[in-house]
Amino acid sequence: MCTTIIQGIPVAADPVLPQAQVNRLVNDLKQTWSWEGRQVCRIELSRVGQMIEILAYEKPALQVVALNKALEE
Repeated sequence: MCTTIIQGIPVAADPVLPQAQVNRLVNDLKQTWSWEGRQVCRIELSRVGQMIEILAYEKPALQVVALNKALEE
């Protein structure tokens, strides 16, 4: 696995995958997740026979709410 940073995301990709294909997959995944309101924090791409296995990890979401506001609702 070769690890690089693409669009600010660490990507571990199988070295047999062409870089253009890796870039396209990362871009498509990032766009899809953005539409869903999710953020990608890491991606792993590996070739399995004639398919590509994609493992994507979501960036944890953290929200801080003032205690007074939380109690008012």
